Amino acid sequence: MIHSYDEIYTPKAQTALAQMLRYAVEDLYIELNEFWDMFLISGVADLFGKGDFRFLVGMSGIEVAREVVWRLTGEWPQEEPTFRLEKDPTYWTGWILAWYQWYSGQSFRRISGFLTAEQVRDMYSPYHEMDPLQFADAADAIRRRKEMMTRLRMYRERRGFSQAELAQESGVSVRMIQHYEQRQKDLNKAQTKTIWLLARALHCSREDLMEF
Repeated sequence: MIHSYDEIYTPKAQTALAQMLRYAVEDLYIELNEFWDMFLISGVADLFGKGDFRFLVGMSGIEVAREVVWRLTGEWPQEEPTFRLEKDPTYWTGWILAWYQWYSGQSFRRISGFLTAEQVRDMYSPYHEMDPLQFADAADAIRRRKEMMTRLRMYRERRGFSQAELAQESGVSVRMIQHYEQRQKDLNKAQTKTIWLLARALHCSREDLMEF
């Protein structure tokens, strides 16, 4: 398996990402998934995951969080971090995601396609007491299940919609949604308007729903 950087740097990466999330959530009062999306959109996630030493060892987790906010808002957060000794679920989320990204060789963006930051936090118990390899096995199992899904279903579940709710929101019938999700019909061959209605309801692009 190819890693983006040497294993010797993983403890630093884990600490930085753990501090970043805890500062964002507990001191800046940003929801975990919201800040994780900011991390991805800002471009910092790609650089961090590729082993860019400016972020990996050149900054503390607090500074990485401030960099993310600055890139998206133009403002540098001034809030001082609260000192804590305990490694709570939010801290562990960053810690394990940094390790899993390094171990699996996947980008943070790809990982987020099948496992959100809040879902990882929900895995704190029992996985924080286990070997990280057991978390990796569980995450890989989730990825395999997600990859068996159509992208339409994946985005629907990410939005928290039932099929009926998506039908109501989009104007596409429940029956058609079922056909597309069960691959009885090919969404790639659907009318442009149908794909557009679904994408608009799911807050994604039409390309996001295409099967490859």
